Amino acid sequence: MADVLPFAGTRFNTKENKADLSTVISPPFDVVSPEMRKELHERGEFNMVRLTTGFESATDDEFNNRYTRASECYKEWKMRNVLVDEQRKCFYLYEHQFKLPGSKKVYTRTGFFALVKLQDYRSGKIRAHEMTYEGPKRDRLNLLKACQVNLEPLFILYQDPTHTVDKIIEEAKKNKPHEDFEDSDGDHHRVWLMHKKDPILQINQAMKKLRLYIADGHHRYETALTYRDEMREVTGRRDGRQPWDFLLMYLNNADDETLFTSSMHRVLSRELGMDVDLDEVLEDVEEFFDIKPIKIDLKNLDKAADTVEKAIEVKRGVKTAFAMVLPDGRCYILKLKKDADINEMVEEEFMSELVKSRDVTILHQFIIARGWIGNPEMELAADDIIYTREIKEAISLVRRRKGCVAFIMNPMSREEVLEIAENGELLPQNSTHFWPKVKSGFVMRDLNVGFG
Repeated sequence: MADVLPFAGTRFNTKENKADLSTVISPPFDVVSPEMRKELHERGEFNMVRLTTGFESATDDEFNNRYTRASECYKEWKMRNVLVDEQRKCFYLYEHQFKLPGSKKVYTRTGFFALVKLQDYRSGKIRAHEMTYEGPKRDRLNLLKACQVNLEPLFILYQDPTHTVDKIIEEAKKNKPHEDFEDSDGDHHRVWLMHKKDPILQINQAMKKLRLYIADGHHRYETALTYRDEMREVTGRRDGRQPWDFLLMYLNNADDETLFTSSMHRVLSRELGMDVDLDEVLEDVEEFFDIKPIKIDLKNLDKAADTVEKAIEVKRGVKTAFAMVLPDGRCYILKLKKDADINEMVEEEFMSELVKSRDVTILHQFIIARGWIGNPEMELAADDIIYTREIKEAISLVRRRKGCVAFIMNPMSREEVLEIAENGELLPQNSTHFWPKVKSGFVMRDLNVGFG
């Protein structure tokens, strides 16, 4: 079902010491905060953030903006031989060793970078699980058009219970890695280039039987589809063998126990707090939730985050629980009543019980839309909500009056996500966070260099 191909990638030139991978890799664009972007810019002159999410300027115009600057930066790095094109087509095998926060146990995750043929969702060959915003898609489309490069891979899962692909990769890993380094977080990274015909063909054939699931990268996937369709109109080439018909992806077995999910907490913009009557909100929510106020100290973020996390921990008999944190330090724990009717809270005729009963659906459809905003028909824009997987950061944002309220929630399991994707349904934007994310900078794919 999936068409997965090797490709001639573009990589940082470490052989001639042109670049140090520990200083050039960066998190994906969508998790880079303004503070992180500044730090990454200062970390090294070749950090990937200079390409993926550069600074804007008050003097930006059609001809000089962060997209054109990213394109010029990419060209300069190639001219200086900092970036070099592979001379043969490869699968890029990737091993990531990491620890969970507060743990000494080392986890090892292994997958591979490849080109994957784009498929419309209706084909069923590639499954999504989240809705998207138009703003981020316009942003990524502008960057793609300017650079003509897949700068960052999508994070894709495949279900391979027999571990056929994993066994091929593990055999290839017996060779010496082409890259082997530790980053500033203490994580260990290794990269192998698989260029032998037989294992490449074996992986290609094995993947043809499998369906793919987007773990991270919905906006970039839909951007790639838009770009593909635009290029087909411009060129008339619809044979499915053009550069724009394929996209760079990182593929990982969905059964991998090192695939962790974390919550994506919500902080509503200050504008969404104007004219909100908290007593009315609580009265509306109380119809379906037990509400308990708790004390937290906003001056001690670590302690406040720990208190909130423990308070919403799902225990026997409680399926759904949220924390609602306000800028003045008030915090309410909302726990779904045992007799609550999901269909009364989420009045979507064509939505399955599986999706209706997810925490993120209840939060968006009932607590935020009907309780907080009071208008279930209102569609929120990307800048109406700040998303973060860190409870401490969410509380800090409301403490600093960057938002009007923070909603802290429990994570969704990997199995739930896959089941929803398999059913062809979509959750609200940024419902999941597969962790650790795949960092940018290990390999890129230049549309003008060639492909599978």
